[in-house]
Amino acid sequence: MEKVRVLQIVRKSEGGMKRHLLSLVRLLDKDKYEIAILCSFDKKTQEYLKNLGIAVYDIEIGDGISLKKDYWAIRYIRKVIDEFKPDIVHMHGVKASLVGRIACHNKPVKTVVTVHNFVNYNNMSFYKKKLLLSLTKILDKKTDQFIAVSQALKEDLVENQDIKESKIKVVYNCIDTFFYEETTLNLMEEFHLPRDSFVVGSIARLILSKGVQDLIKGVSLLKNVKAYFFVAGDGPFREELQKMIDSLNLKDRFFLLGYRNDIPSFLRNLDVFVLPSHEEGFGISVIEALNEGVPVIATKVGGIPEIVQDGVEGILVEKESPEGLAKAIEKLLKDEELRKNMSAKGKTKAQEYSCSKMVKEIENIYDILRGR
Repeated sequence: MEKVRVLQIVRKSEGGMKRHLLSLVRLLDKDKYEIAILCSFDKKTQEYLKNLGIAVYDIEIGDGISLKKDYWAIRYIRKVIDEFKPDIVHMHGVKASLVGRIACHNKPVKTVVTVHNFVNYNNMSFYKKKLLLSLTKILDKKTDQFIAVSQALKEDLVENQDIKESKIKVVYNCIDTFFYEETTLNLMEEFHLPRDSFVVGSIARLILSKGVQDLIKGVSLLKNVKAYFFVAGDGPFREELQKMIDSLNLKDRFFLLGYRNDIPSFLRNLDVFVLPSHEEGFGISVIEALNEGVPVIATKVGGIPEIVQDGVEGILVEKESPEGLAKAIEKLLKDEELRKNMSAKGKTKAQEYSCSKMVKEIENIYDILRGR
């Protein structure tokens, strides 16, 4: 039987979107599918993909709208479509799906768009926003299938982009530790912490919408808890966050660790995991924490309440609430039995997010589009 040819398109990313795509292409049935990727991943990742037998086309898809850069990206995508001759073009994220779907115009392909996050227009001018909304509305009608990584994202697509519910399938992200390094990380020893102290951590790109500033403010409100705080992740807001830590006299107990690729090892050092996001399409780090048996405190945004039941696997708080975060941290750290119960229930919940399940659901979508 002739293989189904699938072209994946993604812009530069280092978070959940990249991990989702790498898990997908690693585990897709290579006897059924021939895969190519248009991306701007680092050379090491591209070499890994090539070793899997995946054709890799390097492309720079910028953020925002740039008529000149986007024009050349669209031309290049059309050239790759002519060369690879895909049956299905699967695009990930807002910008990749914008240029990708334009490039697919009049091409004999089926189009799939995976929506990983809520669209943010805050940094866009009025005219660029209007152009993007107009183009998106036209392209949405021509798209064969949407995949949302949470029910919250599906509802947003229906309500705010007027996409038919029947065209959207929810496929949750999965836990995949394959690409992580395994280390012997011991934060207690490395930072010379007292043996009777607690370790609280977060994983976040250091941008405003991830809410790390709220966690810092919340920690400054804690007076009766002997705890130290660590954030794994990097980003453009790091310098500002460090200034906030210093100004609140927290530099001896709040540490920004930068980018790390030993996330499972990092999580196993924690007594509690905190995700203080202002918006979150899914929240893969929450699942990763539950998988390691770490009780979670997270904000009630996006897809997070679909993962964590308040009072069961963790505690949910309102977004942008340092007071709420401080109260939840204090409650969990002072109640060992509650932490143990949440840890056990979290491990059970994490089992629902297997990569085999995610890949099977996406393969079913491909097969339906191909009429199998």
